[in-house]
Amino acid sequence: MQARTLVGGFGAAVIGLATVLAPVFSWAGPAEQIRTKLETINPQVQIVSVAPAPLDGIYAVELASGEVLYSSENGDYFLLGQLYQVQEEGFVNLTDQRKKVQRKAALDNLKREDLVVFSPEGPVKAVLHAFTDVDCGYCRKLHSEMADYNKLGIEIRYLAFPRAGIDSSAYRKMVSVWCADNRQAAMTASKAGRFVEEKTCDNPVAAQYELGQVLGVNGTPSLLLEDGSMMPGYVPAERLAGVLGIN
Repeated sequence: MQARTLVGGFGAAVIGLATVLAPVFSWAGPAEQIRTKLETINPQVQIVSVAPAPLDGIYAVELASGEVLYSSENGDYFLLGQLYQVQEEGFVNLTDQRKKVQRKAALDNLKREDLVVFSPEGPVKAVLHAFTDVDCGYCRKLHSEMADYNKLGIEIRYLAFPRAGIDSSAYRKMVSVWCADNRQAAMTASKAGRFVEEKTCDNPVAAQYELGQVLGVNGTPSLLLEDGSMMPGYVPAERLAGVLGIN
């Protein structure tokens, strides 16, 4: 299983912060100082937003790669990790809550025609997006129970996430699935280990793989709920229905 950052050497650069940062004008506000110092370290880094974090004196920096950094007001110190808040129900992951908003926005922007969709015959009670790999064992198990999910009113929309990366065997298989005349049949055949005619066309497989990395997917299946919450791994239909609030 592979996981990689899209920032390109950012982690190593952070280690050398104290020695390589250029001076910043004293009149610059915190957000501007933070942006300037990050861009001094790595001009390639793409900053989506800089905003105050719930912790006094700390700013949350969202990167285009999907990572969230936490910075001091002057940008002299950075943390890469998870920020938790203690609430009555226990620890709440504030970093994941921020990512949940990002994931929901990404899901809202997806085009149905770019997905492989398995819909219930009756009313759709919930929609689940699933990053999948046709060679993944638990992805195959989930797919073998598709009728159970659909029977409960759950529509499953597949996105491609070939774990071995672009130009791998799984990647080529998934391109063939997305380029097939009948994507649903091709997906079912591929996940059953049966032959699928090799085809190429304009397809979203590479883009969906990159999107998955940005959204924090590092394994398959990864299930995304409509509110942007992510559940890693296979979840049986009845249990998933309970999570989704389906009777």
